[in-house]
Amino acid sequence: MSARDRSGSISLSPRNIIPVCSQLTPSQVSVVRRSWRHINTKGLIIVLTRCFSRLESNCPIVSQCFQSATYSLSTNPNGVRTVADHAKYLLQLLDKIIEGDVDSEFLREIGANHVSLKHENGFSTQEWDRFQEIMVEVILKQDGVKQSKETSRAWRLLICSFIELIRDGFDAQVRQFRRKHSFNAHVQYFENIEKRVGVCPNRKISLNVDPRTPPNGVRKYSQY
Repeated sequence: MSARDRSGSISLSPRNIIPVCSQLTPSQVSVVRRSWRHINTKGLIIVLTRCFSRLESNCPIVSQCFQSATYSLSTNPNGVRTVADHAKYLLQLLDKIIEGDVDSEFLREIGANHVSLKHENGFSTQEWDRFQEIMVEVILKQDGVKQSKETSRAWRLLICSFIELIRDGFDAQVRQFRRKHSFNAHVQYFENIEKRVGVCPNRKISLNVDPRTPPNGVRKYSQY
């Protein structure tokens, strides 16, 4: 098929789609990729570092996460720990997202790998939402993006979409942990009951039997 249909609009094809943001029209995908080539320079790593630094300064919990000696992520085998590590990883991730080489499940997995921060530092969806706001604000100020309303709208959609997928993966993992924890608590509760019953002596109780009945005599049921 040709690049345009009879109406003159860009036709749908794998190259005109960014899988993690299906809301984008082919024309919006085109302007995102064009603007990405413009802003993806050596200075972009500083811009992305600024996003994480602002998040750290605005959210005490995030600051604790970065400062924690036990903080680590399993997203990368090399480890993504510092602000600089995160900025570098985000740059690589954005490049793959815009090229269409990343799917929704991959982003959800990234979110799920942050679940340890929930238990260790109280990291929550509020921090994801704040990072989304910061990133939108920072990217939309870049030359090559801010000059065009269509480009700004497209970038806003893309950023919100991929961060929401990461957040969804995080939320799903938190819910799974809670269900597992609740199930284990119930199992432990009944196991404790069984243990208590097991240590009690077995006693045979005769209901409604007159205790005055002699051992070798005929038992008489007590009268009410």
